[in-house]
Amino acid sequence: MLILQQTLLIGAAALSGLAVAQAAGGAFANVLGRGIAHLTLYLPALTLCLVVLPRVYGFSALGNPLELFTLASVFILATSFMGQAVGAWFKRPETPTLIFLGTSLPQFFLTGFAWPREAIPEPVQAVGTIFPSDLAIDGIVRINQLGASLWEVAHDWRGLWILALAYFALAVISTALVKRRYSHG
Repeated sequence: MLILQQTLLIGAAALSGLAVAQAAGGAFANVLGRGIAHLTLYLPALTLCLVVLPRVYGFSALGNPLELFTLASVFILATSFMGQAVGAWFKRPETPTLIFLGTSLPQFFLTGFAWPREAIPEPVQAVGTIFPSDLAIDGIVRINQLGASLWEVAHDWRGLWILALAYFALAVISTALVKRRYSHG
């Protein structure tokens, strides 16, 4: 999930500056349209990672695929909108790659895979929640490996929706402001 997030963040952010400069229409429609396009592109990758490969390799996959996709879809939208919100401000498309690659290793440690989450100070964990993967990894692992229902991961579900809506609003505002800057100067 972290790899999918980072590739989408980098791609969405790198293309946002160019898309904002060339886009016709309102900021709301542009941001939402790019988010839906990202969702369409990333659903096959999620199908491969969450449904096909675990079964091919014999890993436990107890979760309901519909509930997995429901949670993962909000994760993709939150990630897309975060990338668009940040990417609108960059003049060079390679800048988001440098920034988001630099956040990859700290995020990896925050997942609890390489370092126990209990040993990570709470303020550091709180900073990690600005990235959608923090909530998505917890929710998707609990659904897919433990057979939890969507309601049993309601904390992650709500958190991803909050991130998606907040980043959507920031992306719309950023797109409108940057678009205005391009038109005036």
